[in-house]
Amino acid sequence: MTFAHPWMLLGALAAFIPLLIHLFDRRRPRPHPFGPLAFVLRSQKRTASRLKLKRLLLYTLRTLILLALPVALARPELKQDTAAATVVKGPAATAIVLDASLSMRWSDGTSLFERGRDEARDALADLRPEEPATVLVCTGSALPPAAPGFDRSKLRQLIDEAQPTYGAADLSRCLDLAARSLEESPMAGKRLVVVSDLTAGSMRLEAPTPTVKGPTGEAVRPEVVLRDAANGKDALPNHALVDLKVEPALQAGPRAFLFTFTVKNFSDQPLKDLEAAVRVGESTVGKGFVDVPANGTAQKSLTVRFQQGGTVVGQGTLTPDGLAEDDRRAFVLAVPRPLKALVVNGSPHATRYRDEAFFMEAALSAPGSPVQVAVRDTAAGWREDLAGYDLVYLLNVTAPEEADAAKLRTFVENGGGLFISVGDHVDPEAYNTRLGALLPRNLRLVRTSVERDDPDADGKAAKLAQVKVEHPLFAPFTGRAEEGLVGARFYRYMLLEADGSGATQGASQVLATYEDGAPAVAVARRGKGRVALFTSTVDRDWSDFPIRTSFLPLMQRFAAYLAGSLEEREEQKVRVGETLSLRPEGSQTVSVVKAPDGAEVPHKAQPDGTVLVGPVEQPGNFSVLGADGNAVPALAFAATLDPAESDLSRLPQDALSAHFGEETVKASSSDAERPPVPLWTWLIVAAALAFFFEGTLLRK
Repeated sequence: MTFAHPWMLLGALAAFIPLLIHLFDRRRPRPHPFGPLAFVLRSQKRTASRLKLKRLLLYTLRTLILLALPVALARPELKQDTAAATVVKGPAATAIVLDASLSMRWSDGTSLFERGRDEARDALADLRPEEPATVLVCTGSALPPAAPGFDRSKLRQLIDEAQPTYGAADLSRCLDLAARSLEESPMAGKRLVVVSDLTAGSMRLEAPTPTVKGPTGEAVRPEVVLRDAANGKDALPNHALVDLKVEPALQAGPRAFLFTFTVKNFSDQPLKDLEAAVRVGESTVGKGFVDVPANGTAQKSLTVRFQQGGTVVGQGTLTPDGLAEDDRRAFVLAVPRPLKALVVNGSPHATRYRDEAFFMEAALSAPGSPVQVAVRDTAAGWREDLAGYDLVYLLNVTAPEEADAAKLRTFVENGGGLFISVGDHVDPEAYNTRLGALLPRNLRLVRTSVERDDPDADGKAAKLAQVKVEHPLFAPFTGRAEEGLVGARFYRYMLLEADGSGATQGASQVLATYEDGAPAVAVARRGKGRVALFTSTVDRDWSDFPIRTSFLPLMQRFAAYLAGSLEEREEQKVRVGETLSLRPEGSQTVSVVKAPDGAEVPHKAQPDGTVLVGPVEQPGNFSVLGADGNAVPALAFAATLDPAESDLSRLPQDALSAHFGEETVKASSSDAERPPVPLWTWLIVAAALAFFFEGTLLRK
């Protein structure tokens, strides 16, 4: 038995007061015989035994009152597992390691972490006064704890303030850190108390057991006490949304997306009609049901159509269970907004497939494309009001007049996108004169690699040699998809001047080159807009690229890039505990990064213009604020959980004993072992009842 306030036991000395009063009342007066009173004395003898019993009961009740109250104030508590915590090895410096991993959030009404904190408090209270202690809250980035000391209130505060994380925690590493701290104590005995749910992912049993240096420098294994926060449960049933894949559903429209849920069942019971839903804010925009076999995996696909374009922040969710945190997965999705494109056809043809704009119009108008195309010849094109368009395509167009060139410059500088492809109608000198301020690089001359009707044209034609697949424009064209680019043959193309020869508003980027190093695709920013220059034709006059499989997706990506929405389509993802590199575009800046709970996340600008964010400590959607304090939707990102933490299968007891040794103490203060009402409460009740009966006897 232990006492929370042992000094209150001094009040128990008051229990001697009734005894002293009883002894004082036992003094008898000297008898004086008086004959007339003899008959009264005979009457008193008949009631003497009853009065004696009453006085004895009063004495007992008063003693109980004066004894029970101070003992109750001393807060006694029976400790059935104290012997287990201290074993028979005598006093020891103790390190208490509290598991704070994601799995400790599992709850059946009371979370494992709450139970774990109770276990840690009990372990601290079990220590003898002469035993120093320290506490380590084990997280993925745990630091070495302080040397063992005797400030129990500080250690208890550390336990009380501990919170579970959303990541994995390596208990093996934490035990090593705790063992190192024990070496700072001169006490010979060493003890490690591990408070954990003891799931399979919490500890590496293949790693060596922790040791400390003995008095002569030899490695000594400390005593290990395992406190099971799960109270010996055989299983912790759980299901999780381990992956959420989002991809355009082109067959359903330009703003339709396919959400594919991958659901894992980590329990021995099959799951029926598990709800899978796509939520945006408080609204459910898609819902279905999925069955998952025992210890199996299943997928569910939902098609969602969004009414408007822009950045959509939401999450996929499952019916929650004991570990609700892994039943949802955040996403940030850039839904394409409708784009209006003016295609100026510089070389119309009566035969449709020989028309300059035929392949471009087909690519931009393909199912799933957000581009609305208006095709005009040169004369009609320059009469259009460019303010009503997002994109302008000049396909083999003769150089515009100065007034039209000025109108085009204003369009781009105000944020419009301009695509230029060359051909027989393009005069390099005229273009440089009229559009030199917009071109990524000045035009030089046309180069012929081979005549198209040459029998060896396929072998002699130029091909793309270097493509910057790290740029968002060409990011999908890797692996087998690259063949559609490098397999294209170019019979003629326009050579360009060196960088900076004509452009005065910023350097250009060459994203693709031919085998001789000549640029094939060059891009540049002009004011708020973007310009892309393709140095061959988009019909079959100078190349066979328009009939290659990569032509359609590349032209659609050109549209998204020139409209400034391509980067938004590249979803940024990061796992909890990792860092993320954001790449602001143009005038975008990063002033604040906010977590889902509103807390600010550390970030640091890098020399290459990127911003390093993290480490990220919680799952969900993160927002990024610019210099003006407003959100920058294009930089928002989602953080997800490590699916490995969703596996809550338990470590076998025999494996733990084999790892730590047969002398390992398995202590637990489960609810079944704790008295439902504290002992001091019953003492107060007993004192109240004694006071009631004492008053009742006095009234009789």
